[in-house]
Amino acid sequence: MSSEIPHLKERLAEAARYALMRRLLPAIRHNLAGTLQPIGMMSAMLERRIKAAAPDMGQLAKNTQALTALSREAAATSLNLMTWLAPRDNELIAVNSAVEESLGLMATELSFRGFSLDNQTTQGVAKLPKGMLRSVFTASLIALTDTVDQPASVVVSMEGEAGDTRLRITVAAAAPSELANLGNRMPTYRSLQWADVQALADAEGVHLEHAPDHVQIRYLGANSVLSGS
Repeated sequence: MSSEIPHLKERLAEAARYALMRRLLPAIRHNLAGTLQPIGMMSAMLERRIKAAAPDMGQLAKNTQALTALSREAAATSLNLMTWLAPRDNELIAVNSAVEESLGLMATELSFRGFSLDNQTTQGVAKLPKGMLRSVFTASLIALTDTVDQPASVVVSMEGEAGDTRLRITVAAAAPSELANLGNRMPTYRSLQWADVQALADAEGVHLEHAPDHVQIRYLGANSVLSGS
């Protein structure tokens, strides 16, 4: 029986990753659409100017350059978003950057549900595995906010020293927001449970503590790097 435990944990982590990806898909789709929209608008404008009786070639050249820049940016953004679905590596990345990325991905949904975001990790630079930050941190953010039905402030903070880094997400009641009544959690999939988050934490080797109003993610490892604060 004991020999089956590692296999069971792997299956639980796999199921949790699937649940997380199902929850992230609407946000990824929304971000992709937002990235491609300027290209469509620029293309339509360029087409109209080309069909003009006397096209302004200088302006067309500028528009073409702008369209090329937008296309390159969209390609880079799209590729990065796709790595959420199929991670290519588990390199060490800056926590502040990863937190900003995760919050940015979820910002629209959380805003519609009446959540405001306060990212307090911008000054410290800790480097932790990308897989852990994208999976455990993002799942913790979703699981914690899934349990809150009223407008709230979400505060993300970080502390620790080399080899012992702690990320904390806290929710506190906030004033009612007009946006809070516009939508709830994306209805495409079920709520994330703490059992899902724990399965991801076990797979990534992090310690997880949670309560109704907060969650703390603690990473202990020689490969973590902390500098600045």
